[in-house]
Amino acid sequence: MPLSGKTTVAEIMSERGFTVLDMGDVVRIEMERRGISTGNTGEFVNSLRDKHGMGAIAQLSLPYLEEVMEEKERIVITGMRGWSEKQVFEDETGEEIQVISVWASRSTRKERREERQREEDIHGQEFHERDLREIENGTGKLMALADHIIVNDSDSLKELEDKVETLL
Repeated sequence: MPLSGKTTVAEIMSERGFTVLDMGDVVRIEMERRGISTGNTGEFVNSLRDKHGMGAIAQLSLPYLEEVMEEKERIVITGMRGWSEKQVFEDETGEEIQVISVWASRSTRKERREERQREEDIHGQEFHERDLREIENGTGKLMALADHIIVNDSDSLKELEDKVETLL
């Protein structure tokens, strides 16, 4: 879910030799290329999904992933929101993707939202509406079927680092 700490987990993994591909960054890059404000991220993503199916953002990210795969073996993809995206990556690359779900409570995520102040957090959909959109887009299924779950409901970076280290 948004603000659960998946970017922080990816940063920790990066420090341990993984290359990070952030699907959110891909979306922002593609929006910028098309002259679309990041305040319209939800609308942009949903329009792609309406036109191309629930794996649309994975399809958008695929060229970026393939470029990274040419040089790196240990890759972490952040921001997958549905099982369809996992399937696109697996089908197109021939690689098995292990899913790590990063979970945090709503109250913790709301606190992080206030701290982060990203444009789509401020000007985008309301918190509850965004959560519902993510669940409707398949995040719940992806989290439920994850290979690993990291609970990130603490303010302690050291605690999160230890959890990631144990997982790796």
